[in-house]
Amino acid sequence: MQIENTCFSLPKAGNRKDEYEDAIGSSIFVSKDTAYYRFAIADGASESSFADIWADLLASGYCNGKFESKHIDKSVSKLSKAWKRKLNAKNLPWYAEEKLKSGAFSTLAGITYRLTDASTAGFDAVAIGDSCIFQVRGDKIIAFFPLSSVDDFHNRPVLISSNTANNTHLNMFVKKWTGTAQTGDTFLLMTDALACWILTRYEEDPSVIKKIQGLAGEHDFINLVQSERKLICRDGGFYLRNDDVTLIRVNLL
Repeated sequence: MQIENTCFSLPKAGNRKDEYEDAIGSSIFVSKDTAYYRFAIADGASESSFADIWADLLASGYCNGKFESKHIDKSVSKLSKAWKRKLNAKNLPWYAEEKLKSGAFSTLAGITYRLTDASTAGFDAVAIGDSCIFQVRGDKIIAFFPLSSVDDFHNRPVLISSNTANNTHLNMFVKKWTGTAQTGDTFLLMTDALACWILTRYEEDPSVIKKIQGLAGEHDFINLVQSERKLICRDGGFYLRNDDVTLIRVNLL
């Protein structure tokens, strides 16, 4: 079995690319007869300071094996020190320094595939917050993680903070998923706005999966996002909320 992956991202409408606060990570590690592929997404909270840097540290930390879900507090503590080191190198005004004390906040969703020559592959996933992973077979969503319905996106998500004092009970909110994938399966890693959109759309018309599978490049993704941000759904809101959007599409071949 082999893996093919494509990454797509777009900032909020009206924002510049350097204002994008999501993050993407990936890595490959080979040991004996097994290849380990890791992918991760993180969604930095806009109201916090330097959330983009924190999200990037979480996503890359997971993919580099620095994120241990059994001891989340220790893993986050090490990444928090790295976040502080990055910011200490910046010449910040006093009010920015004060805001740093509250820390940055972000969600995280990561998945690791264990690939051999077999036609199936095992995987382990971990998530904190409302960034999601979907398993697609054919044109159907057969599983999604860590939420259970569209309604869950309306709750305030759990966030990982760069200030370790805010993570006292974080271990209670770490979600884990272990499963098996077949050749031909597709996995979609999405930050919250895009994940909520696809579930909403899928309930009305399952063919939306074909749109995601058919994205040929960045141009297609931008057109899809921009059009869905303008379309009004039954409740009077827009199908796709105006937020940073991130997608990793993983095909098992």
